[in-house]
Amino acid sequence: MAEKRIGLIFALLAIVGLVFLSGCATQGCSSDKSCKAWQTCDTVKKQCALRENGCNVDADCGDSLKICNSNHECAFLTNRCRVNLDCGGWQICNVDANSTCKAKVGFCNDDSVCNVNLEICSPSRHICVPKPGNCLDQFDCESYQMCDVAAKTCVSLPGRCVIDNECERWQTCNTTVKECTLREGFCNNDLDCSEWMSCDSSLHRCLTGSGSCAADKDCKEWELCNQNTKKCEAKRGLCGSLADCESWQICDIDTFRCVSRTGSCTTNSECNAYYQQCNTETHVCETRAGYCTKSAECKYDEICQTGDLLAENAYRCVNILCNSNNDCPGSTCDISTNRCR
Repeated sequence: MAEKRIGLIFALLAIVGLVFLSGCATQGCSSDKSCKAWQTCDTVKKQCALRENGCNVDADCGDSLKICNSNHECAFLTNRCRVNLDCGGWQICNVDANSTCKAKVGFCNDDSVCNVNLEICSPSRHICVPKPGNCLDQFDCESYQMCDVAAKTCVSLPGRCVIDNECERWQTCNTTVKECTLREGFCNNDLDCSEWMSCDSSLHRCLTGSGSCAADKDCKEWELCNQNTKKCEAKRGLCGSLADCESWQICDIDTFRCVSRTGSCTTNSECNAYYQQCNTETHVCETRAGYCTKSAECKYDEICQTGDLLAENAYRCVNILCNSNNDCPGSTCDISTNRCR
């Protein structure tokens, strides 16, 4: 007898378990908060009941074309329907074909209705669109491309690219921004070079510009390259123009050396005669002490003996009083005034 009771208890527990697992059991409630999300509270019976379109099992849906999904909602099986509203906005319900949703005219469900050579069915727009790389107009291409309508192919705009072959030979394709950029060491134009260089149009490399230098070999024999200015300058002691010399000098284009202008000097040897010396501050030849070039440089009763350099008192101040011609070297004595003429 005890064994029968135990068996009956297990049988009852099994039935209760099945009821709960099937979702058929109800629970007491006072409001919707006491129920599951897919349930509502029947305040008359004080029990939780299924919401409209809610379910626990497929059978709760009451339609062979529907199933109870993971959200406890009745939903049509994939691509199945009863009326047009059960399908997407781009579909109609074909009740004659096992109640399935099919694409409206001008729309597609899959690639099979498209031109397999050029098109695919867009999963978002549900229309046939060109395959990636193909096009019918400019809007089928990326922003860096244009449509070759005749070939129905997207091609990169000038200066834009996908691969290196779309760029000039001295460029490479930056695939991140889809732009042709310079290969290292090359140039498009002078703006890609330093100020003292220019871009060779055939080599597309930066070369030393006219009037500039990169090394001494770029300059003339008497010049060197100033690495700070990248300009050729005369070597020390040499010149190429007046600008390379001091103000009292000119540039001798035969020797490329600075020489004193006429009337100027750097050393005594550049002055006219032995009675002159070079003033190294003013670079002007001046009369030596004890010599003269005009009488105004002598005393009131003297005159400057100019003329013959070989004369005894040449370019010296001599007394102008005389008694005879012997007192007037290079002149004669005026006896009436006792002055050398």
